[in-house]
Amino acid sequence: MKGLILCAGMGSRLRPLTYSRPKHLLPLINKPVLFYGIESMIEAGITEIGIVVSPSFKKVFVEALQRVIPSHIRIELIEQNEPKGLAHAVSVARSFTQSEEFILYLGDNIIDGPLKPLIEQFYSDNLDGLVSVSPVEHPERFGVVEMSGNKISKVVEKPKNPPSNLAINGVYLFRETIYDAIAKIVPSARGEYEITDAIQQLIDDQYQLGIFHSSYWWKDTGLPQDLIICNQYYLSKIKGINNKGMIDSNSSVSISAIIGENTKIVNSVIRGPVIIGPNTTIENCYIGPFTSIAENVTMNSCELENSIVMENTVLNEIPHRIDESLIGGDVKMMGSSQIPNRIHMWMGDHTLINFPK
Repeated sequence: MKGLILCAGMGSRLRPLTYSRPKHLLPLINKPVLFYGIESMIEAGITEIGIVVSPSFKKVFVEALQRVIPSHIRIELIEQNEPKGLAHAVSVARSFTQSEEFILYLGDNIIDGPLKPLIEQFYSDNLDGLVSVSPVEHPERFGVVEMSGNKISKVVEKPKNPPSNLAINGVYLFRETIYDAIAKIVPSARGEYEITDAIQQLIDDQYQLGIFHSSYWWKDTGLPQDLIICNQYYLSKIKGINNKGMIDSNSSVSISAIIGENTKIVNSVIRGPVIIGPNTTIENCYIGPFTSIAENVTMNSCELENSIVMENTVLNEIPHRIDESLIGGDVKMMGSSQIPNRIHMWMGDHTLINFPK
């Protein structure tokens, strides 16, 4: 079985962060969202993975992937020249999957659970397709399945009157018959070839589709607040203190924290769960719970919590507490020390902000 991850979406709801990097490479506890899906596939025994990307971001994906992918894993980047929907993205990958079964994963989804049980069910039930579903409170916001026994009888995209509370959570398994189904569908009202329409076509053509009832933690990272929530979730799993840096005697680190190599903590309070990347300097700061700080960051006289700070950023004498914020790479924020007041920001890469004194 091969793996296929869809990463060609432009991430318009995450702008300005996604002007300079794809949303799938935004970090959760200092690791790109995409890597969680790749690691899940590798853990399931998949060694060939295709990633569908936009041509404009292909070089960025190449640079990110070449640093971390094990040598025995084959990664192939597949270009989707136009954003014509998920089913179209699958169709452009046919030369990669060929006649093999494949597991399809949406690259901006986070699912904290093993994929092997889905693969085992797919083969043991001799299915033509398998869809992972999760119960949700507002099924009208999702693609929803209607069941007939243990098989899917209907798939509805964002229904006004949902036939169930089982939402498709972004993981699918298919045989090559999915390509015939895609060839038969037409664009939806929004002008895209929908994967839900292709699944419905398989059902109409009398193929057997089953569901995997997922109990895994799941989140779509399409909005800034979604990234914050996912970051909090993974930070909460950190146990104890793993320090590879230097913490001076005037600093304290409490609860749970990961501190990278060559990182310096000077006259600061670090209250976990927190992760701080390598080659970073934190001086005269308060770093509160659920914060991720990347590599090569410099912070002086700042208060920060519930936030994500990306690489090569400088925060200096910020006169407000930063809370629930995303701060991109190569950002410079300069200010002066005052009594902190909270501010809320979504900031893109290469930003410069000067706070008045």
